[in-house]
Amino acid sequence: MPVRRSLIRCALLAAAALAVATCSEPTPTGVGLSAGRVKPPSGGTGNNKGLVTCTQTYDSVTKVIGPRGDTLKVGNHILWIDSLVLADTVRITAVAPADTVRWVRFEPSGLLFPPNATDLANGLSTGAILFTSYKDCGVPSGDTLRIAQVDDSKTILGYLQGWSKVKKNSWSQAQQWAAGQLPHFSDYAIAW
Repeated sequence: MPVRRSLIRCALLAAAALAVATCSEPTPTGVGLSAGRVKPPSGGTGNNKGLVTCTQTYDSVTKVIGPRGDTLKVGNHILWIDSLVLADTVRITAVAPADTVRWVRFEPSGLLFPPNATDLANGLSTGAILFTSYKDCGVPSGDTLRIAQVDDSKTILGYLQGWSKVKKNSWSQAQQWAAGQLPHFSDYAIAW
């Protein structure tokens, strides 16, 4: 329960920052870079570029989520859908394939999440947020990673607007994760 509260608090803070930075609306018929919440590829930090080499074991989860919102955990990934983002119940499938890259596929493909959905109780909605842990990927705790939208061949199409957390205490296990606001369902991977 404390982890969920922490994730919700972080998601709300990120949504507030995102609301200030983003004014564009996604098109009702299409998805992709024109949605305004996926930044075009621009390389990585320092000498590191592209997707992070980080193994994951296969996991698959299917869950029905409705207007009340919910979370779905698959492997090292957590999908959080805020309340009132979905107008109806949706059968959501998340697959984290066994691979040397930490990535996840969501279906139904192309399901849109409006950036300006409103939660009547709180007056603010974050839409859908993807959290991915990379603490066991061998990434130095000083590096910051992000979540990239990828195609079937794992080519980076763009980066989600989001944030990352790195716990740099020498006694910690480097609790490293990245999060990003999903404009729509697609394939997403951890990247530099």
